[in-house]
Amino acid sequence: MYEITQLRREPKDFSVSEIKREIDRCKKIQPLYQIIQRLLPKLNISNESVKYYSSLVDYYSVYKLKRLNKWIVYVYLLCFIYHHYQQAHDNLIETLIYNIRRFVDETKFTAKERVYECYTENNQNMKKAGQVLKIFTDNSIATNTPFQDIQARAFSILERKKLMTVADQIASDAKFDETAFQWEHVDKLARSFKRHLRPILLMVDFVSSLTNDPLVEAINFMKLAFIKNRPLGQYPPNILPSQFISDSIKRYLYRQNVDEQKTLLVDRYEFLVYHLLRNSLEAGDIFCREGIRFRSLEDDLLDEQQ
Repeated sequence: MYEITQLRREPKDFSVSEIKREIDRCKKIQPLYQIIQRLLPKLNISNESVKYYSSLVDYYSVYKLKRLNKWIVYVYLLCFIYHHYQQAHDNLIETLIYNIRRFVDETKFTAKERVYECYTENNQNMKKAGQVLKIFTDNSIATNTPFQDIQARAFSILERKKLMTVADQIASDAKFDETAFQWEHVDKLARSFKRHLRPILLMVDFVSSLTNDPLVEAINFMKLAFIKNRPLGQYPPNILPSQFISDSIKRYLYRQNVDEQKTLLVDRYEFLVYHLLRNSLEAGDIFCREGIRFRSLEDDLLDEQQ
């Protein structure tokens, strides 16, 4: 009966400690849930009845439950465990969605701040670049002045690297890439998003309405790697599923090394999987059969023979 009291407890927040506690609860009742999955259809108990019988365990005190007919209580408890296992999966998925959204919002906010700072600095550097250009029209400078002296004067106004950046920007009319700044911040978030998201990915099984969904293939590949405790960076880039990556995103996921070969940035790859998973869950394209809110409609329909 103490276990029932523990199962009644809902997560307080979306923290790592609450994620761990919810996963532990799922693992503890998982063997019973698998038995109940086979048993409930034989009892012909509908989904709404399961929910109702489960609510009675929440409603009655432990003392009152002990006074009821034990076989009736067993049925209530079966429904209670079944419903709470599914509810726990919903809680985990909602936590996953919340944390992914939080990380995405942080990357967007940080990128906007970076763009603002760059434009501010660029405006200041542009004014200094104007002063550098005036050197070439300054009549007080002798025509036979060595070029290195002119360079030294120019770099005293604006250092070489910043002057080259301003010159490139004027020549190409380039804009600051806000998306690149977002992905740069993902690198800094890697440790945090792995702690919050990986445990949920390992616990929850996701399925798709598509037969061979490339995103689900990537999710399952990552899960297998994490179970083996093998970092994604140890796999050759061509082994990791990549069909779900759009062409517009690819340039942010790869870095060119000294040999001019492209190297996959695995932390960004992993984050992209989470980001697209959240979008697909909210759009109803990816499901969880062990949940309630995130089930597929097809899971509740009668089979074609019926």
